[in-house]
Parts: sequence; structure tokens; C-alpha cells
Amino acid sequence: MTPLRLALLRADDHHHRYLESLLASRFDLALVVVEPEGVQTAGLRRRGRYRDWAYHHYHRCRRILTGKDGYRRQYFTHSPELWADPGPHRLRVRSVNEDAVVNALRTEFVDVVVIIGCSPLAPPTLAAAGPLVINVHGGLLPYYRGDHGVFFAVYDGRLDRVGATLHRVDPGIGTGELIEVVRPQVHGDELPEQLYCRSDLLAIHRLAGWLDILERGGELPSYAPPTAGRTYRTSDRGPAHDLRYFLRRMGNNSRRRAVHDTAVREPSR
Repeated sequence: MTPLRLALLRADDHHHRYLESLLASRFDLALVVVEPEGVQTAGLRRRGRYRDWAYHHYHRCRRILTGKDGYRRQYFTHSPELWADPGPHRLRVRSVNEDAVVNALRTEFVDVVVIIGCSPLAPPTLAAAGPLVINVHGGLLPYYRGDHGVFFAVYDGRLDRVGATLHRVDPGIGTGELIEVVRPQVHGDELPEQLYCRSDLLAIHRLAGWLDILERGGELPSYAPPTAGRTYRTSDRGPAHDLRYFLRRMGNNSRRRAVHDTAVREPSR
């Protein structure tokens, strides 16, 4: 069996590092390209996209101040068996579309490129990546493309559309053929952050399973996504959405407590 040779293009959030450790422990991870979130955000300002830049800062502060960043860090703590010393060719870049990334992809001769959390691949980068590029998307495609897919599924009351997606990458955003959509257990009282972490963890381990099948000579499923859904940008979720969600959740909790208190007070028959 020929070992599967991988490249990983990622941002620097906790689940992105978790994915790297998992892949390094199970496959030949030859190339890692890191495009930090802070660098992505600074790039928006350089390009004059001030509204997107401001919303990126808002969400970064929101995650820190509400404890969601700490929750995600703890949730994706590396298990001891995931630690490995892959010794890959490693690049830390301002953009995954830099010439250095294109050249590295051309010279490393990898079988599969995995991406998570980084900027969309420009045509030269996508061409250099080869025929099989897989994205780990935190949202259920095709309904929630782009950013904040799990949040908007909960916000819309569509708990049946909470999940994550493994899909092939093409020049569009979330438009490549699907490999698998995963849906975590949903009890109805979880926060979007909890469901997001649960969805991504499930997708990451399903990805490792599919890569193992590919390494053993199997094939990946591939089917066209239905024509539906919407693409959400970072700026589509603002303070008003978070406030509405908070008030709605508080109202639902109050109603549940009222129903519970009424049931306790009623005598048994």
C-alpha cells in the first residue's frame, strides 16, 4: 500500500491545528501552509474592505469576551495519540495564493490537498493543487455556504440543517461536488458554538476515514449539491443578529421554566 501524501492549507484556529495533528499522525503530511486569521483580517484592510475588516474584529472580540474561544480551545485539545513529528515543509504566509504556495504545491507532488479556514483558492493555486482538493466546511451545504453556517441554521430554527460538509473544491464558494454531509446529535438546547464544534469534530474524523479508504485503493463518493441555499459572509452576522438570538433564547428558556413549574405544581392524577 502506497502511503497517501497530503498537503494541508489552513488558518490557525484550534480545530485547524487539531486537524493537522490528526492528519500528521495517520498519513504522510508533506506540506502545511498556515494563513493566520489575523493576517487574513489585515489583508481586508489593505484591500480597502473596511466593513469586512470591522466585522472580523467584532467576531474575534465576541468569541473571546463570551468565552467561546476558550470553549473551542478546550474542545479541540490534542489527544496524546495525535501528537506527531511529521517534519513537513511548512509555510506561514499572508495568503494561500502567494507564489511560494503555488511553487510548493507544484514541487511536493501530493495526492490530496485539504483546506480548512483559509481564503478561497485562486485559479493558479487551485491548478497547482491538483485534481483532488477537499474542504472541511463548517456548515451544511448547499444551504449554508460561506461563514457562520451553524449559527444561521440555529438562528433560522433549522436544527435539521446543523452540520458540516466535506466537499471537493472548485472555483466557486461551497459549490464543489459533495463527499459527505455530517449531522451531529442535536438536543435543542445547545449553543451554536457547541454545535459548531461538534459538527467540525465529526467532519474532521470522517475526513480521516475517507482518506484511509482512498489510501487503501478505494474511491471517494461524489455527488452534485442541489441548487439551493445562500452564501453568508462574515459581515452578514452582526450585533443585531447576536442580540436577537440571545433574547429569543432567553424567552425560550423562560417558557420552558414556566412549563416545568406548572407541571411541578399540578397534583398527580
